[in-house]
Amino acid sequence: MTALAVESGQVAAARRAVRRRHLQHVPYLVPLLASLLIWVYGPLAATGVLSLVRWDLTGPATFVGLANYRALLADPAFVTAAGQTVLYAAGMLPLAVGLPLVLAIALWGRPGRAASVYRCLLFVPMVLAPVATAISWQFVLNPLQGVLRGLLGTSTPDLLGDPRTALWTVDVITSGKMIALNVLLFSAALAAIDPATVEAARVDGASQRQITWRVVVPQLARSIVLLAMLTVVYAGQWSFTNIAVLTQGGPQHSTDNVYYRLYTYGFTYFDVGKASAGAVLVVLALAIPLGLGGLLRRTRDAR
Repeated sequence: MTALAVESGQVAAARRAVRRRHLQHVPYLVPLLASLLIWVYGPLAATGVLSLVRWDLTGPATFVGLANYRALLADPAFVTAAGQTVLYAAGMLPLAVGLPLVLAIALWGRPGRAASVYRCLLFVPMVLAPVATAISWQFVLNPLQGVLRGLLGTSTPDLLGDPRTALWTVDVITSGKMIALNVLLFSAALAAIDPATVEAARVDGASQRQITWRVVVPQLARSIVLLAMLTVVYAGQWSFTNIAVLTQGGPQHSTDNVYYRLYTYGFTYFDVGKASAGAVLVVLALAIPLGLGGLLRRTRDAR
């Protein structure tokens, strides 16, 4: 009986020690948790509350329940903007993932300082102010007195004024910043590849093309999937500045997307409830696929 009591006391002491070690980490987590609460979950909860009221930023708010959601889903402009947000993401994937992958692999195989210089030059769009970049493109693409007009003459197409080309033009302009970032991220992933696998394939007589597609690219599969997901998530957000400066959603709403539409509801029409309802729907549209993807990965790893 005494031995059992001693063993129980030792187990209890061990558990207390484990709890003390866990509690030692709490002070270091407080700043992070406070930041998440203040800047992420707090505003998200406030947005959820605002989506249930009618408010114009001046008078008192009126509770309307799910009326804002019903009005939003019945609004053709919002439905069109949601569809065009998907087009932005689809059009940006080859430019923001495929092209950076090719550039990163090309620079990875280039020895010396030249590769570092090229990476720095490619990263320049990332550090430029988005508004300044958009204004620069406005001067370039102006069909009457822009730089492109000086090069092509009177045959210069109005890329931003034509509904058939405006969205894709904004997409290409926005892709420049994402190309800059993704080249750097792919370069970091390439640096982690074991050179022995490449040398082994070369010794076995594999060509450079075979090495690239059968050795290098498969080892970058996780990075490709991750950057594709980030591109889909951020495509609409990063195009917001270019839309606001270059087209304001036109012509004929052809460059509108969800984020610019929500900005219009909130700060042009002062319909805070409708804008908040749209923001909640965007969060759900992004969170549900990401959550299901994470669940499927954990299920697969468990097997």
